[in-house]
Amino acid sequence: MKRLLLGIGNTIMGDDGVGIYVARMVKDRIPSRTDLQVKELGVSGFKLVEEILGYDEVIIVDSYASRDTSAGQIREFSAENFEDTLHAASPHGANFATALELYRSLQPDRVPKRLRIFTVNIHPTDTFGESLSKSVREAALKLAEMIAQEITR
Repeated sequence: MKRLLLGIGNTIMGDDGVGIYVARMVKDRIPSRTDLQVKELGVSGFKLVEEILGYDEVIIVDSYASRDTSAGQIREFSAENFEDTLHAASPHGANFATALELYRSLQPDRVPKRLRIFTVNIHPTDTFGESLSKSVREAALKLAEMIAQEITR
């Protein structure tokens, strides 16, 4: 089985980089494996979907910015949770769900059979910084440990 752990974010924007920090933490916790690749990415849409093609199982970790939820809350989604966001768009502006659906129709054998998406809630900010807030750092550590344990089972 070919697996991918993909951390998404921007590490110079503080908590927005949580996906990348979690991917790095998982990589540090587990021995090198031939069946697992860990990548970092700072884009979405078609580029994100192109990164996951050809893998059997993919775990994506990203931030979710909202003032209505507590920072540090971990949530899990599947691709089906985003089906209501499908919309026609130009190739330059397609969201993840739309790009994934297009690839499912064009190259179904290359789309991962299992896709899990974890988010860590953050509060939106325009502040630059390369560290995580306390609540997001604690959530990142918890999520990294959970993912590492799952991968090593």
